[in-house]
Amino acid sequence: MNSMEEIMEQIKVLSSAVTEEEYSATLEQGYELLVKLHDLGADKDSVYQSLSAYLNSLEDGISYNFIADTLDFVVGWCSPEKSIWDKD
Repeated sequence: MNSMEEIMEQIKVLSSAVTEEEYSATLEQGYELLVKLHDLGADKDSVYQSLSAYLNSLEDGISYNFIADTLDFVVGWCSPEKSIWDKD
């Protein structure tokens, strides 16, 4: 597994461990992992496709919401200062 795959796996692990009480902090960890992916040269479309496919495998619930919110950072549906790939 390469670094990018390991980071994607870490995001999936975060999604399965997220709780209501720690949602914001865990989402921030997910954001930081996305920044790492970007810095490693990960393509926005590849990250989106991987997370979208994972999202489609989830049932409605907190893990689903976490990945959906994480995808918002990927596509730039967030505050401008949190946008990752749109800065390029």
